[in-house]
Amino acid sequence: MQILAAYNAEDLANAVEQTGGNARLISFVTDIIVPRTLLSKLKLTPYNIHPAPPEFPGSHADSFAIWEGADTYGVTAHEMMPSVDSGPIVAVCRFPMPERPERVALSDFAYSKAVEVFAVVAAHCAECDDPMPPVPHEYWSGQKRTRAQFKALCDSLPSFSGEDAQRLKRACGPDLNSDQAG
Repeated sequence: MQILAAYNAEDLANAVEQTGGNARLISFVTDIIVPRTLLSKLKLTPYNIHPAPPEFPGSHADSFAIWEGADTYGVTAHEMMPSVDSGPIVAVCRFPMPERPERVALSDFAYSKAVEVFAVVAAHCAECDDPMPPVPHEYWSGQKRTRAQFKALCDSLPSFSGEDAQRLKRACGPDLNSDQAG
């Protein structure tokens, strides 16, 4: 078995070309969106593992979970499809949201749980070429968020005061406009 690392879209395209598509792609905590053309060349089911439970699809799930006051957070592994966060879910790890969560700390903890989920996916892939079975009763839900929505959320600080402003600061973390954070 050969393991190839891809750090950007060009590396990924080269790896798919080098293997003739006879490879298992496991995307681990990255914001690289694999193009449909590359997905169609893969002969084995590709997986994406990322912080965010199925209730928070899309970009910056940690921030939206904090902003919306979620009770739990987690990590999801799913089959990759051309549309982001839409493939069958093959593993989920949920955990209680910490009291007064901060984006960076939540992200760090979720990363440690993503490593655990990776171990499950990697073990299956090392033993079997068949797709992983979907987790029963786990489906994508909630609004699929975008980077633009995250930016708009963080830019909205002047609209809030008190606890709402503090929660927004925790949700946006270092991406909050420094002029607003004061």
